[in-house]
Amino acid sequence: MKKLLASLTVIVLFFTLTVQASAQVFNDAKNHWAAKEIQTLVDAGVINGYHDGTFRPDAQVTRGQFIAFLVRALDLPPGDSAFKDVPSGSNLYKDIAAAKKAGLLLGNAEGYALANDPVTRSDVAVMLDRAMQLKGEYPTKAALTYKDAADITRYAYESVQRMTHYGLIKGTADNYFLPKKIATRGESAVFVYRLMEKLDLFSGSKDPITIPKPIDSSEVVVPVNDYQYIKVRMNTRGVPLTYNKRTTDVHIRSTDYHYYYHMGNASKPLGSLRVTLRKLENGDVFVFTKFIHNGDNTYSASVIVPFQQSNSYSLAKYNTFGQVDQKHDDTFGVDKTSHPVGILSVKKGNTVVNEMMIGKNYISLDRQTNYANGQRSVLRELLNEYESHQVYTDTERNLVTTHVNMSVKGKAVSENWVLLSDKRLFADNNNRDEWFKRSIKEYTSINNWLTADGAYTKLPWSIEPGYKMGYGRNIGRLQGGIYLTAYEGNKERYFEDLVVNAIADLDVFSGGIISAGKTPIFKTEYTSTWLKNAYGTTAPYVDTRHNENAALFLKNAAESLNIPQLSEANLRYADFLVKQKEIGNIIQVTSSSHLIADYYAKGSQKTHVSLNHALGEMRFLLETYKQTKDPTYLKTARELKAGIENLYPRWIRSNGDLWYQVNGKLQFTGNDYDWLTLMDLLLSQTAFEENGIGRSTIFDAMIRSKAQYLVDNNIPIKSQIIMLLEQQGFGDIVKPISASSKEKKAKLDLNELPKDELDLLAE
Repeated sequence: MKKLLASLTVIVLFFTLTVQASAQVFNDAKNHWAAKEIQTLVDAGVINGYHDGTFRPDAQVTRGQFIAFLVRALDLPPGDSAFKDVPSGSNLYKDIAAAKKAGLLLGNAEGYALANDPVTRSDVAVMLDRAMQLKGEYPTKAALTYKDAADITRYAYESVQRMTHYGLIKGTADNYFLPKKIATRGESAVFVYRLMEKLDLFSGSKDPITIPKPIDSSEVVVPVNDYQYIKVRMNTRGVPLTYNKRTTDVHIRSTDYHYYYHMGNASKPLGSLRVTLRKLENGDVFVFTKFIHNGDNTYSASVIVPFQQSNSYSLAKYNTFGQVDQKHDDTFGVDKTSHPVGILSVKKGNTVVNEMMIGKNYISLDRQTNYANGQRSVLRELLNEYESHQVYTDTERNLVTTHVNMSVKGKAVSENWVLLSDKRLFADNNNRDEWFKRSIKEYTSINNWLTADGAYTKLPWSIEPGYKMGYGRNIGRLQGGIYLTAYEGNKERYFEDLVVNAIADLDVFSGGIISAGKTPIFKTEYTSTWLKNAYGTTAPYVDTRHNENAALFLKNAAESLNIPQLSEANLRYADFLVKQKEIGNIIQVTSSSHLIADYYAKGSQKTHVSLNHALGEMRFLLETYKQTKDPTYLKTARELKAGIENLYPRWIRSNGDLWYQVNGKLQFTGNDYDWLTLMDLLLSQTAFEENGIGRSTIFDAMIRSKAQYLVDNNIPIKSQIIMLLEQQGFGDIVKPISASSKEKKAKLDLNELPKDELDLLAE
């Protein structure tokens, strides 16, 4: 079915005080609970603001006004008559005439529309129901459980049942429907937004197009959907692109379509081109372009994205908010990557009909070390992060075209990515701007070099093969926990896309094990020279904390995005931890207590145990026990707890700080993190309480020693950790810091606790 316009080309003002404000952000609505829905409908031209620049989200709505919202949302054709109480001179005449013709508004027995009467929630249900039935068959009715269901009038009852089933109508927090309550402008925006989401009306009118053929042998055309395609063109003359094959990989909530081409003469190619469309179930598409050039020359190419039925655009760029500070880090050196270019918003009039996040071009070399045991370490050496793009507007053809340029360097790999959407990636521009600012500030922990094989991020200098500009697929960064937390905070579409993309990346990294219904144990694909020199451990090997983070990400994504296939994603990793005793990958502390070695590779020596690893594993098993009530997980968690406790007080150094690790000879070495282990100890006490285990007095002693060390040495403590210390009885230690902390918040938010930003392999 042809998709419908989300807004009219010409909008009739629904009463004299309103103005067209599709690009406006309203101060009185930006902090409202319905801010996202209000801004989306304003941008789509469905609801307008007032002349004084306000939206007035709590103002009541009339029947005529609500009908006007629906008419604009559905883009209904004009009618030729209205009702007795809606004269032809009324501002609402055209909207109500259209509603009458479509059957949205029937009027009463006397022929009156009652357009100026307040619209009740019962009225809203009936009007939404009629709008739904106009666009398809939506017959299913829910059994109403609202406490006031008996108060719903007969004329609205079945409509309320249907709209409840399809999610357009929801009850209050205490499960009341409130059938006689007058709907506000904010509530109306939410109702209409849900309707448009259900009917997929936000993408605008997208007539199917004929996918063109390449104009010559130097370009390829890849169809994205019925109304969108991309071109990849060699700008350097005389370099043909010849089709080779197409393959498909199915992931959870996305599917990869790989198109392969020869670069140069097919009988003796200079290299290859792979274009991957990662199509997400919500309709958005990542486009990954990868050249492998085996020749000597450097060529130029472009990824060309035309947007049909569009006549203008705007570009929100990251660098508007500053530049990254690419400073040296003692572990990682300098990270020469930064952030994407920004979001291109393609418009038809004032309505955004497409958006595209534009990534940069990354040029790198494949690097590899082979070992006598048949294993190997692989990574990329980054040569350059390159940015070049142009946007062209052809108003006569209603066409906006973007060229994202790539440098195809000889003997190198050249990659680029973009994300295409029919909807706004950020419904709230403030959320977009805040993310851009955060990406600049935290550029080393937010992925920007995305590929169809997974994100590449800066690796420590201790890698093998050793390159200062070494980048790799780090399991701790492939998992999208940072994006999931952001999504749970504001439900923005861009973060949902990044979460689904991270799930696909982990699936690709695991060889499809996740989509096959299993949860893998991830192994790192690059070697740490520190581990190699100390224990003979080479890639691939298991890093326990990275696996912990990946497993928790998959489980949490299952809960947040309702993905049943991942609901038990943590269990196999928990089983892996339990089995470490059986395979001997432990440090025995007493006959009934042990610790699990941080890393595991078959044939390698037993490695050390980091205190933060041990605490993380213990908490992971306690969380799994709380979920399953399987005593096996509780037993191992208790053995790990006892292992940590039985090594007290040797964990504490003479200066009050904690040791980082203990080896198989029970020797303690290494400098502890400033606050990571302290946070682990505090959260462990919380986990004990949640599972009916008494508070550990030994853990308390370690917490007190560590916190006092930080205070005495003027080492900053994160505000959320200060709040944990205060809640758990250590307020006397941090009282001076707590009183002067500018970061302190009134309420503890566990989601805002600092994450480990260091690659633990480098420690």
